[in-house]
Amino acid sequence: MRDYSTQAARHRRPKKKRPSAVIGITLSILLLGSIATGLVWLNRGTLAPYPAESQQPEARVTEPQSQEADTPTDPEQTTTVEQEIPEAPENFYTFYELLITGEVPIDVEAGESWDEAVSETLKRTIIQVAAFRTAGEAEGTRVALLFLDLKARVIPPSAINGGWYRIVLGPFKTVRDMRATADVLTKNGYSALVRRE
Repeated sequence: MRDYSTQAARHRRPKKKRPSAVIGITLSILLLGSIATGLVWLNRGTLAPYPAESQQPEARVTEPQSQEADTPTDPEQTTTVEQEIPEAPENFYTFYELLITGEVPIDVEAGESWDEAVSETLKRTIIQVAAFRTAGEAEGTRVALLFLDLKARVIPPSAINGGWYRIVLGPFKTVRDMRATADVLTKNGYSALVRRE
């Protein structure tokens, strides 16, 4: 019997040697040094002070030449007007004053009447999750909803609902609570039918 394990070792490709960590560290140090040098070079141009002769640039305005003169004028005859740049006052921006002093008229009575109408509507609004023919199935679903932190109740069958055990949630205090409950139900695979009692 032949041993092929030694022959396989002869035909394997030799592993390529990877560069050592020293080369990687050296290259990263050189890269960081070049970036720092570039930043220093860029900052040197912006931090250089003005020349000693003029500490602050001045605006100069020259008078235009009159069109009547055909001969060129001497530079000594040209008059220059030096003008200082005005500084902005300290309280130049009035945005914060507008926020403090500005008032928006609000009709409080209309808002309160709207809130009362919404709360009256929510007192009669429920979310029906499911309906079952047997009480056992309805109770099992109610317990499963308790694990989702939803306090459901089972409405027993009557002539109005056609003999079905209905599982409902509600009434709710706010529309936000009702929508949050409906989102939890739909994310967990339940139907959320909003209806009025």
